[in-house]
Amino acid sequence: MISIPDLISIVKAAVPDAEVNVMDKTGMSDHFIIHVVSPSFEELGIMDRHRKVQDALNPAMQDGRIHAAEIKTAVS
Repeated sequence: MISIPDLISIVKAAVPDAEVNVMDKTGMSDHFIIHVVSPSFEELGIMDRHRKVQDALNPAMQDGRIHAAEIKTAVS
């Protein structure tokens, strides 16, 4: 399990200028919907945006703190 503030911190470490909103999808603190909006995404395609967020989340996914993450990205 991971807290929403910790999850936001992980994403913001990878994308410092991002606005990050997280919703616990199941109430079990392991399935999340993560919205990341950043002006730095302007030069990236959607797959690269998602990959950047996924790479940041990977350690928490590997150690089991996150079971599933639905990632949505946008340019502000």
